[in-house]
Amino acid sequence: MRSELVSSEFGNLLRHWRRTRKVSQLELANRAGLSTRHLSFLETGRCGPSRGTVLQLGQALDLPRPETDRLLLLAGHAGDWTRLSTDAARVREELGRLAPLLAANDPFPALITDPDWCVAWHNRSASALFRELARLSPQLATDPVDLRQLLADENFGRIVANRDELLAGVRMGLYQLEPDPASFGNARSLLAVLPTDGETGEHVERAACASAWRHELKLRLGPRMVSLELFSVPFARPASGFALVMLRPVDDDARAEAEPIFEALLASR
Repeated sequence: MRSELVSSEFGNLLRHWRRTRKVSQLELANRAGLSTRHLSFLETGRCGPSRGTVLQLGQALDLPRPETDRLLLLAGHAGDWTRLSTDAARVREELGRLAPLLAANDPFPALITDPDWCVAWHNRSASALFRELARLSPQLATDPVDLRQLLADENFGRIVANRDELLAGVRMGLYQLEPDPASFGNARSLLAVLPTDGETGEHVERAACASAWRHELKLRLGPRMVSLELFSVPFARPASGFALVMLRPVDDDARAEAEPIFEALLASR
């Protein structure tokens, strides 16, 4: 069943890029040295490609390297690279040393997520923001905070005014992250719970080209709304799967407006 799913996903993405490049099956088959019958079977999931065939198709379609890597993963050629063995305890110990960096970002939220999309470390401001979210949705887990549950919660939009725009940016960032063999699977577990815009082709096209790790976040805090920049930075090996997330004002004027609001949020218990 899993191999059928992989073949189907590979075929769907291959067909997307062929149509995006405005290439017929006959033309692509000729470029890649395949028969049209074989290419048709690849697109419909009736058979899976060899590693060499994927590389030939990527070259024939002039794909960016990450998109060829994605096709390789979907075709089942990632092998043992999809799960890297690391000393998890040592990674957590080393990342825990970043706690002063998170605290230095107060009164604005900062946190580190783990490969299961739970908040592993956070500063006081992030904790205060999570309390506000839990007040609106008492069912939300807060120890630890699970970002999959939080982002999918219907009340998330009551605090984040530009929720749909933010989620679109998150989807693009996850799409870019997925070809990293160390992150394969982690990105999918969050993508699976996020609502989609129903425009798969356009989403793939945007995600393949966008720079998606910096977003505007419009927060409703009481009667006020503040606009911040959200930065998310994934860690490299051996800490792949962890990410640093920080919220900062866009400029001094925004800081002057937002700082007293977050100070008040910190003071409330």
